[in-house]
Amino acid sequence: MDGSARYRAFISYSHRDARWGEWIHRRLETYRLPSAIVGRASPFGPVPDRLQPIFRDRDELGTATDLSAEITSALQSSLFLVVICSPAASSSRWVNQEIKCFKRLHGEDRVRAIIVEGDPFSNDPATECFPDALRFRTGADGELSGVRAEPIAADLRPGGDGKRFAISKLVAGLTGTRLDELVQREHHRRSRKLRALAAGLGALVLLFAGLALEATRQRNAARQAQIEAETARNDAEGLVEFMLTDLRTRLNAVGRLDVLDSVGERALAYYDARDLAQAAPDALGRRARAQLLVGEIDNLRGDLGSALNAYLAAAATTGEQLARDPRNPQRIFDHAQSVFWVGYIAWQRGDALQAKQRFTQYHDYAQQLLSLAPDKDEWRTELDFAYSNLGTLALDQGQAAAAENYFRKSLAVSSRLASKHPGDVDHMIAHGQSYAWLADSLHRQAKVAEARAARLAELALYASFEVGQSDNAVIMSRKATALYRLAQIEIAAGELQEAAARAGAAAHSFERLSADDPDNMEPADRASLAHAVLGEAYFHLRKSGQARATLQRSIEIAERLVARDDSVAQWREQNLALPRLTLARVYAAAGDTVAARTLFAAVTEDLRQPATRDNADPRTTRIYCAALAGLARISSHSEPLWSEIASTLSRKVGRQSPDGLVLLAEADAVLGRLESAGEITSQLSLAGYRHPDLLSLLERHPTLGDFKVAAARQ
Repeated sequence: MDGSARYRAFISYSHRDARWGEWIHRRLETYRLPSAIVGRASPFGPVPDRLQPIFRDRDELGTATDLSAEITSALQSSLFLVVICSPAASSSRWVNQEIKCFKRLHGEDRVRAIIVEGDPFSNDPATECFPDALRFRTGADGELSGVRAEPIAADLRPGGDGKRFAISKLVAGLTGTRLDELVQREHHRRSRKLRALAAGLGALVLLFAGLALEATRQRNAARQAQIEAETARNDAEGLVEFMLTDLRTRLNAVGRLDVLDSVGERALAYYDARDLAQAAPDALGRRARAQLLVGEIDNLRGDLGSALNAYLAAAATTGEQLARDPRNPQRIFDHAQSVFWVGYIAWQRGDALQAKQRFTQYHDYAQQLLSLAPDKDEWRTELDFAYSNLGTLALDQGQAAAAENYFRKSLAVSSRLASKHPGDVDHMIAHGQSYAWLADSLHRQAKVAEARAARLAELALYASFEVGQSDNAVIMSRKATALYRLAQIEIAAGELQEAAARAGAAAHSFERLSADDPDNMEPADRASLAHAVLGEAYFHLRKSGQARATLQRSIEIAERLVARDDSVAQWREQNLALPRLTLARVYAAAGDTVAARTLFAAVTEDLRQPATRDNADPRTTRIYCAALAGLARISSHSEPLWSEIASTLSRKVGRQSPDGLVLLAEADAVLGRLESAGEITSQLSLAGYRHPDLLSLLERHPTLGDFKVAAARQ
């Protein structure tokens, strides 16, 4: 290698192709060239036995305006540049800058390409895989010219070169060897290995024939080998357990989902190859933890089908454990975790019946654990989670009062545990989540002041732990969630400026968390919702430009989530529908009725089926009816629409949130049912509900205000 070059190659790629970058980096650095060509002279020096080292930048460049000094130095010190080509790379500012910088330093001839997705020279931003700096040559001034380059690329796409040949093609380009000779030498090397393996198998046949004559010695040797094999296996499984427990906890805190991925997959493959009935209890426990880890990774990435398969496999494993030892608390605990995660997938998919069945089982296991060891805090924590799960289900079904009861039970348990373990981050987070869910149940009942107090108490808990935990991704996420949920309460209280400030801070935090861990769909999910709340606040503040921008951002994120897995009910029915609804209202307020009608109609079409079924999520029903109301307000024949709204919302009026009740009151008022509308507005006003939609309704129908005063005096 050139004496001035520290690295054989620099791998340039978009962060969205990080898994390809990691795989190609690993394949190149572990590639051993055939000995027959090692040391041979090439235009780039003697052919090495290995392509080491290879530089792969793992860090995002953030908001920098230029390449860092470290990156520029690595490009200067690299013999070749390998560009991983895809539409993501083509649109990446940093990949283009790295190619341009390398060409200025070393010229055109040392750039190598490998295609993983898209099409070269398609000129379509959605499919073009070659960055501009790769498609065009550089001029004498070091800038891109209009002269088209003709890069020769290895092809990893389906139907392309195939992984083995693509790597061979890339290695040939990085060593100056002829591809046909390299492939032939690899073939000879594999053939020699196969011949050696065959010879070894023949020798083993002779060996076993000889061992058959010494049965007693063989049995002793087998016993010893079994002991050694079990020892080695236990050591290996102990290492895997460390990766699945301690290492996982540390990586979760800094939001590194990508690092855990390969560990989880390999651990799962290792344990799946073993027979459940024959596995020892400890091995079963490690197997279940591996399956749950893989499920959690798939879940966070938005692949609910794969996550459910992993969780069901874990439930089979922990069920086998529990069947062997039904009174063992640890076995009950392990199986409860599997049952919960299966129920969690059902909850995400909107299957309330299956979710309730699993969450009730989880609650029963928690009670059983406490009956066996009443003073054990770990089991009391499980009961806290069980109450919270059942409360969440009740809230989803519009049973806000029942949900409040569950969440107060959860708060009592978590408060006791947090007081008993001051300084413990996990207990603090659990305590904060109890306040969070309680706030949601209170908000659904229009108990605005109490809901706000609960959210502020939650935020105070997180603030008390921020010192020394500023990089804890879990605390950052919980705090940001509390901020945008508090913003919703403040909109309901009519405090719009405060709401916009909190929702904006939340959106910024989730965008940062999502950029730090792009494989994790949870911060993207929350970023979409935070932007939707911010857009609503801007709309009511009549800041239409800012409202449009943040709502478009919310829609963009939600569309990516739905494209990743459209089985997640919330992503389709709320993350995507809610900002579309508010954006339609922005257009309507600006007089653009064509754009408004198009968006309102799209929301109603998407939500008609899920919003009108018997077990519909009240939030989905409310968004659907709000879209109908938007159409009604700009339609000359609105009565059928208002009738549908009134009919839909009044079927289960006790399940409706305050904003749903405001819609029902508006429909009743338009249809002449002033007494019914007045009862609703009176109830909400007396509770301290000051949402702009309610105030606007009272302004348009002043007689409802008269009814409100009369009701207040009774």
